[in-house]
Amino acid sequence: MLIIFDLDDTLIDTSGSITPIFLRKTIKTLIKNGLKIDENKAFEEIIKIDKTCSSSKESVKKFLLNINANKIFYDIAYMAMTDSSLSDIKIFTLKNANQTLKYLSNLHKLAIVTAGDEKFQFYKIKKAGIDTSIFSKILIAKGGDKEPYYKKIIEELNFDVKKSFVCGDRVKIDLLGAKKIGCKTIRMKWGRGKNIFNKKEDSKLVDYTISSLEEIKTILEN
Repeated sequence: MLIIFDLDDTLIDTSGSITPIFLRKTIKTLIKNGLKIDENKAFEEIIKIDKTCSSSKESVKKFLLNINANKIFYDIAYMAMTDSSLSDIKIFTLKNANQTLKYLSNLHKLAIVTAGDEKFQFYKIKKAGIDTSIFSKILIAKGGDKEPYYKKIIEELNFDVKKSFVCGDRVKIDLLGAKKIGCKTIRMKWGRGKNIFNKKEDSKLVDYTISSLEEIKTILEN
């Protein structure tokens, strides 16, 4: 079998260990560069917005739109969000992720398709202690459409799409494209994907739902 994983809130706990730190840092950077806002109130507001957004980039954009911020602050914010200079930041995997990935890699082909800044995504993988050597492919998607990247991996690794699984937390971003091309889809009930889920529409795109990566073992054995 081929298993393609999302990174954020699927392999690493982005919502819990990264997002709050970087949103706070972004607020501080905006203030330092002249945006007139109260740090604590702004942080509370952006955390509230973030619970309903598909990415922290979208959260910051909505926050800046809400306060009618000058466009120069958008670029300042995005640069702050992808600055990996916080070398002491702790990035955690989901529970038993590394052990599960190691186990799966001995039996199946593994890959990652993640969206975001390429340098920052690889920084997070390294910081979380994920062994990149167990993955046949690691691709950084440009934009929100992951379907072409799934196709590319399946074709290059010469896999039958019916024997390919895609695991991610966000249905529209991670699983929609996978379902379109015939992959089996696994929804990780974590982070953003836990909050943003439309039972009527999204459930049609999900074959399996898990709360722990270890549950994938059972799915593949059946």
